[in-house]
Amino acid sequence: MKKVISFVLFLFSIQGFASSCPDGSEPIKSVSDDGTYYVFNCDGNNEQASSSSTDSSSGNSTNSNSNIKALAGIEIENDPNIDFFKPPQKPYPIGKLYWFGMMWQMADFNKDGYSDVLYIGTMNPNNVEMTGEDTGGICGGEVCKGNKPLPSLYLGDAKQNLTYAPELLFDNRDDSGMSSGRQLLVADYNNDSILDFYVADHGVGTHNGVRDSYFLSQPNGTWVESSETHLSHSNFVVFDHGGATGDIDNDGDMDVVITELAQMKRGTAFWCLINDGAGYLKKRACGGTGASGLELADLDNDGDLDALVGASEFDNYNRNFTGIVWNDGNGNFPKYNTTSLPQHKKRWGHIPEASAADLDADGDLDIVYSRVGYLYVGTAIQIIENLGNKKFKDHGIIPLVEAPADYTPTHEGNEWNDFIQMIKFRDLDKDGDIDLYLSSSQSQKTNGMVLLNQSDFAFELLLPNVAQKYVSIDFNTPILLSEEQKAEEQAIEDEIAAFEAELAMELGE
Repeated sequence: MKKVISFVLFLFSIQGFASSCPDGSEPIKSVSDDGTYYVFNCDGNNEQASSSSTDSSSGNSTNSNSNIKALAGIEIENDPNIDFFKPPQKPYPIGKLYWFGMMWQMADFNKDGYSDVLYIGTMNPNNVEMTGEDTGGICGGEVCKGNKPLPSLYLGDAKQNLTYAPELLFDNRDDSGMSSGRQLLVADYNNDSILDFYVADHGVGTHNGVRDSYFLSQPNGTWVESSETHLSHSNFVVFDHGGATGDIDNDGDMDVVITELAQMKRGTAFWCLINDGAGYLKKRACGGTGASGLELADLDNDGDLDALVGASEFDNYNRNFTGIVWNDGNGNFPKYNTTSLPQHKKRWGHIPEASAADLDADGDLDIVYSRVGYLYVGTAIQIIENLGNKKFKDHGIIPLVEAPADYTPTHEGNEWNDFIQMIKFRDLDKDGDIDLYLSSSQSQKTNGMVLLNQSDFAFELLLPNVAQKYVSIDFNTPILLSEEQKAEEQAIEDEIAAFEAELAMELGE
């Protein structure tokens, strides 16, 4: 496995990018004296184009360059210097810890030069009783009960092995762990050059939500859940189906934006958690529109991060806007300053995930939506071209899994539920343009699908078995287990299979 370039170097190379010199020429890039970040100079000027400076009197970060490009979480997730591979769907003991909804992020968490994997997921409740149509009735309309698992960190090494490292994560809250981790937001929140992570947790069993989790790196190499010390509202309960991270106020540190289902009651659709530079996140209402999927990206090339919103277009009230809410430059998203994007309400009207990348190499970010049908029946990808000047062109729907035309679902947990949870971007075939890697932890059909960019917004869909050759490293075998662990894992798989069969019978499938 190739060693990754230091995340610090990557971070500063993005945050310190100066678009051009005063005379219109390109700045000269060099490495700083200590080798940890890039310096951009114009005409021999030694001025460093860093993303922020520190006011010695207050200790606060202040914006020092109007040409700064704000760092977004999608750039960390898609860092081309990090080894990219298809991680195992259920390495031991994830099958025991999580019921469904496994999501992952790859990064060099312990800074040893090798890529690691961090997983989140949904708890295994002990009071399952399927009612209603969606996951709000998965435990009889009540809060699901049982042991809440922690995120799971696996450390990579030079031999392409992953080692489970639960001893590195600590959650000392009385009610520790995750109910249903919906978004895993990875960034260096406390500015110590080590990656931290925020778990947007919408909960399982109701749509009332639960509190989130916030893990910060420690000097001893561990990560500690730090809500009580580093969140202004440590027990804030919110149904945050969408969440994203990025420097929304351009002050050089990473903030968090989460969605609010109960926007009618609280008067805001987004909550912004503003970083003080040392990892303390202060919550404030910041506008927005109802969202099912949310991503932060600079979609008008003005240097700040905008909110890309994916709707539940079947919803006539709270979450029916698909489009962009523009950043006012101060980390606010006024609900009146928006650009709507084409909907596909009739067949593919729900958007669980949104992302962006420059698919045509023209210098601006294009839009990719993960779409599903009513009650998550079938899944598809929508691609929208950024034409510049806040103009966009819909290139339509790419179906991935389609149910029979006469199929009528009765619950989200149906046999055709197959949605793309994560969209990753990488030049997989090494032809100079960006391709799409699709991840769905619950599906053997779509997990690992690839859309190869053929230019001019034409894409070739590769099924997972064919797409394998374009993924640089694939852990085809599970982590080495003892005979006792193998027996335990088999027993867990048998138990889950029996439960799924019982659930299918209850749903009449």
